[in-house]
This record gives sequence, C-alpha cells and structure tokens, in this order.
Amino acid sequence: MGFIKSSSLLLALSSAFSYAQECQVTTITDAVPTNNQEVVLQSYSYCGGSLNATVFIANLNYDKTVTLFYTDRNNVSSPLTSLSLGYQSSIPDSNYEYWGSNTPIFLDGISDLLNLTYRAVNIGQTFVQPLGLDVVASGAPEPAPAAPPAPYASPSGLADDITEWLRLDMDSQATLSKSVMFSNINPDLPGVANGTIVAAKSGPSYPQKLPDYEYNWVRDASLTFDTVQTLYAAASNDQQKAAYQEMLFQYARTRADEQNTPGLQTGLGEPKFYLNNTIFTEPWGRPQNDGPATAAIALMDFANTYLEEGGDIDLVKSQIYDSSANLNAPVQKDLLFVAGNWTTLDFDLWEEVVSAHFYTRMVQRKALLQGADFANKMGDSATSQILASAGAALSETLTQFWNPGRQLILYEYGPVLREKASYKDIAVALGVIHGYIGDDVFGYTNDQILSSLLQISTSFIPIYSIANTTTDQNGQILGIPIGRYPEDVYNGTGTAVDGGNPWYLATATMAEMMYRAVSEYRSVGSIHITNVSQPFFAYFAPATSVTVDSTYGSNCTEFTAITQALLGWGDAFIRRIKYHTPESGGLSEQYNRNTGASQGAADLTWSYAALLEAAIARAEVAGDKDYLTRLADLPV
Repeated sequence: MGFIKSSSLLLALSSAFSYAQECQVTTITDAVPTNNQEVVLQSYSYCGGSLNATVFIANLNYDKTVTLFYTDRNNVSSPLTSLSLGYQSSIPDSNYEYWGSNTPIFLDGISDLLNLTYRAVNIGQTFVQPLGLDVVASGAPEPAPAAPPAPYASPSGLADDITEWLRLDMDSQATLSKSVMFSNINPDLPGVANGTIVAAKSGPSYPQKLPDYEYNWVRDASLTFDTVQTLYAAASNDQQKAAYQEMLFQYARTRADEQNTPGLQTGLGEPKFYLNNTIFTEPWGRPQNDGPATAAIALMDFANTYLEEGGDIDLVKSQIYDSSANLNAPVQKDLLFVAGNWTTLDFDLWEEVVSAHFYTRMVQRKALLQGADFANKMGDSATSQILASAGAALSETLTQFWNPGRQLILYEYGPVLREKASYKDIAVALGVIHGYIGDDVFGYTNDQILSSLLQISTSFIPIYSIANTTTDQNGQILGIPIGRYPEDVYNGTGTAVDGGNPWYLATATMAEMMYRAVSEYRSVGSIHITNVSQPFFAYFAPATSVTVDSTYGSNCTEFTAITQALLGWGDAFIRRIKYHTPESGGLSEQYNRNTGASQGAADLTWSYAALLEAAIARAEVAGDKDYLTRLADLPV
C-alpha cells in the first residue's frame, strides 16, 4: 500500500466556514500507482465536519463510479455511510486520474474508512482496495445542525395578479406556455420522427447552440405527454381532442420503436434518443430506469381515458399494451422491465449519481400498481400478478428513505453524490407529483413529505442572493427560489463552484405541492399536526400557532387559516417564476442565483409543462372547473 504520513495543512473551507482551519491530513502515498493497482487512496482527513479524500484511479474506461465506504460515529456501516467520489484531474504522463471528495458528513460523523470500490462500468469490472483506517477529527469542531429558519413572510389566499398572469387569452403566460410546449412536440426540424419531443430549443439546429438538448429524453417526453393526455381528457373541442389523440398514438409508436432499436446499451433504461429516434450511443449516465415507468404511466392514462370515451379496446391492445403480440405496443414491455429491474441501482433523474432513488421508486411503484389494474383490463391476468407482486415488494422499501435523525426523506438511499451530503433534493417533491396514486403512501399531506418540503425549500435561502428580494415591484410576496439541490454546481452549460441556480420547473413544483396539499386537506376535511409536520406549519402558516397532536376540522378557523396560508405560498412561488420570466414569456431551464436572469437551455419543454401542471392544480383548488377545459380547447 505504501507509507502513511500525517501533516498539518491550513484549509480554507467553503462558504460554510469563513475562516481557515488546521486540518490533519493523512497521506497514504504520493507515488502514482503501477498499472496493476486500479484504485489507491492517496490521502484523507476529517476536518471541521467534512471528509476529504483524494484517490488514484486507473483510466480504464469512460463510465466510472468510485465509492468510499466508512462507518459513522457509532461505528455503524450502512448504504448511507458512503460517498460517491468525483473526477478532479488527469495525471500527466500516466494512465491515472485524481478523484476525490470534500463532503460535510458531521450529522452522522465517522469512525473508520472501510474500503474504496471502483466500478469500471463500460468493461463490467469492479476493483476494491480494503482500508481499515481509523479516522481522527481535526480542525474546527463539528458544526451543530442548522436550526429551522424564521419565516420571512405570511402570504394568504390566491392572488389576483397570479390569476391574471395565468388567465387564458392570447397574451397570457399560460397560453404562451402551452404554445411553446407544443412547438417542441414533433418539432419542425429535418428528419424528426413523429411522437418525439425536443427537450429544449438549444442545440445545433437552434440559434442557441449550448447546451445541446436537441434530443428526445425518455423521461422528459413521457412527463410532457402525460400533460398532453390531461388536456386530451379535458378537451371539449373535437378538433383539439383529435389532435391530442393523434399525438398520443404517435408517442406510443415512438416508444415502441425506442424499445426495439438495435444496440440498446442498458435495455429499456436508455435515457435519450436522437430526434429521428435512433439511439444515442455516446457515453452517458446509464441506466435511467424511471423512464420506462413514466412512459407506461402516460400511455396507460391515455388508454384509460380513450376507453372511457368509447375507444376500441382492440386498438389499445395492438398499439399501446400488448407487446408480446405486437412490437408496436410498448406498455406491457415497459411494465415488465420495471417489474424485473426496480431493484437495480441506476442514475437519478438529474443523471448524476447511481443509487436507489426516491423519485424513481415512486414512479416505478405507480407504474406497477396502476399497471396491474390495467393488465387485468386488457385480459392479461398473468402480467397483472407479476406487476402486483413487484409493486408490493417495492412498496416495502419506501420507508428506508425516511431518516428520523434528519427528519427528512432522503432523495436517495446509498452513496451520496460528492459534496451532496444534505440529502435534500426537489426530486422528492417530483416523486410525489409524478408517483403518488392517492393511497396515502407519501402523498401531498404526508407528515414526512411536509417536513422534507420545508427543509428542501428553505435550504436555498442562504445560497441564492435573489432570495433576499422577497417582494416584487408591487410589494407582493415572492416565494423562495427553488433549485434542484443546494450543493448543485451545474450552471446550464457547465459546472462551477456555486454555479447551481434556481430552476423554473423546481419552483413550479413547490407551487403545485402547495395547491395539491390544500385540495387533499379539503377532501379529507381535517388537518392533523404531528411533531414531524409542526415545523412545516410553523414556517408556512406561522399565524395559526397550531399545536402538536391537534386535529383541526374544516369548520375550524385554524383549518381555514392554514389552507389559505398554503394557497398564498403557492401563489408566491408562481410569482417568483413570474418575477424572473423575461418579457418574451420564454422559460429557460434556470434563472441566475445572483441576477435572476434566465440562463441554460432555452425554452425547456419541462419548464412549460411544470408551469401548466401548477396552473391546473391552482384552478382545481380555486374551484374553477372550466379552466382545464378552456386550456385544452386552445388551438395547438
């Protein structure tokens, strides 16, 4: 292994600490390894609550995952006591690279380093370096967990300015959002296959060349087509309804073509395709196993609506469901893939880290349980039993994502992405929106979901400068700008320290969660406060002064005050989007954390779909029963 030496080093830590501190760094070896050593620990320290490690990795292939396993302060090893290391630099005149991490882990602490595991994905080999090294803390004491923030505002009720912004006429944001979203479906570009969606107007064929999003992502397409099917179900205009129906059948054929494309590297977990629907074969984060689930959900939703309105069940079987008898029918194949692969660790929806993900498990669960019912409707009891069994087994795993010490649903259960030790990610809310099936399993008003929403949303306040602007030019309250996760470094075209920004779709997601929580509370007719959910209400409904173990019925003033507060916050999140939307109404991927200006991919399809879904949820909770139909009947 080489020699071990210790040295003192002054490290200037990140923004979490504003001072330099003396860290005790243990160096295992300074020598670049020989060719028969694929993974070698170079040095490590545990300083001021952060674990810092540098590793030599043999450059054997493109796709690599490097994981450092350790025990926590109680000498316990679990999937949570592990770090996914990241590439740092190549080493000149060698076939090695530096990989490493500097990650705060003070909530759990550390006792020992257990081993390093290097998985060379493309060549299917795994290399392990046993360690068994004691870790001694140095530098500043471990920080204390942050206290819940004090609320900066108390909005209440739905606001006229947001109603006006989302109105349905030629000049409204909702109308524009629908128009641009549909312009990204079957986009007017050479060679585009029907039933595809370009992720954004950013790439070689567009004025904005970077980032290159000129692809048909399986996830983005399925979520967008689920919005299309919502419009299809609501449309009263025969011409519009026929247009939606044609698009959805095209999507079914496109999804089947993707499944049957030769050369799939990870089966149905391929993340994206070119717009002519040929496979993207370059290095990427594979597999992404949420895609088959969300694709099946969108098409089952469409098929159920189509059948309810008198559609031909034989056509549904041949063009949507029965993959075993017809290669052009994708749903059965996607569902069986989910049933057989839900335990497989895969990349998250941000395409960054391999683990078990809350979002993925939620949408897979919905696909399996909804699929079991749908298979029975198709007369396929054998597949129904397979799906129901897998769905039940998957459901048993969801409780592992709740961490009682953090009072947080972890976005993943396994090796944390380097520097992403907060485990806070808006993907948790997206998992509820796209995966909840109305059976009280991690729904909109679940205590653990509410606790997580509070922590996720408020984690962005200290890191985004624009969060300091809390009202618009008219004095109306602006919601918290919401990004993907607080440690994000992706700025829309590359990565940079403190480069991550708020996303339009993430901010819309928080708004939708607020609206749907109120709808669920009104449906149940009461709100019960627990010690887990109380901090959520203390922040988002501070004027109510509710108490733990109390239940407030719909006839109580507290019930009204809470629901009005959540509606006010829903509109505040929409107002944040409005405040940072350019005059053109175009929604990019991100808005800058310091200036609020749009940046990243132009006209991101998911941004528009997310805003429309939030607008639909708002109209439902407002009792505007005609809004969705009027939106659906607007020409596309």
